[in-house]
Amino acid sequence: MKKRLGFDLILLGAPASGKDTQAKILMSKYSLRPVESGKHWRAMAKKNNTEGRMLRRTMSLGQPTPVPLMKKFLTSNINKAQKNKDLIFIGNPRLEPEAILLSRLLRNKRRDFLALFIQLSKKEILNRIKPRINLHRRSDDSKLEYVLRRIQWQAPGTSKSVKYFQSIHRLKFINGKHSIKKVANDIQKAVYDYTRSKRN
Repeated sequence: MKKRLGFDLILLGAPASGKDTQAKILMSKYSLRPVESGKHWRAMAKKNNTEGRMLRRTMSLGQPTPVPLMKKFLTSNINKAQKNKDLIFIGNPRLEPEAILLSRLLRNKRRDFLALFIQLSKKEILNRIKPRINLHRRSDDSKLEYVLRRIQWQAPGTSKSVKYFQSIHRLKFINGKHSIKKVANDIQKAVYDYTRSKRN
């Protein structure tokens, strides 16, 4: 039986920073239910309804998901969350209003949390993204200009959410340039340190 952490995790980072890979490693060790906004939006964008059309427009421009949709997504997932199951938010929230909302929702449910931000330079992001171009592994990584637009809006947008989590003492920075194993070990240390701080 997998061990519970006793708090939720928020895994943030730039495109190609390894969020999905590190989330899988964490879920292999701990009892965590994933809250994956990217997967959810890609599925919703295929639908022929108002939200689907809205998402297709924003995704085609490399823009962030509209804040009202992200807030609805976060609220729904937290309201459905089981008290005896920890969550791991993968790649969200990206914008400051979403981060503030998520923090409030979690605290209202008396759920503690730790945010981890995997840092990666623009140069390293492009080095990792370029091999994916035209391979169609994921439609949102198949065009370089799309990725560049994502980097452009995420830099100021994500930095504000990161600064918010930092201001409430719920953030640890992780150097994403290292190997998968080294990043996983650094994340594990951050999780262990936070667990130990809660006991003191």
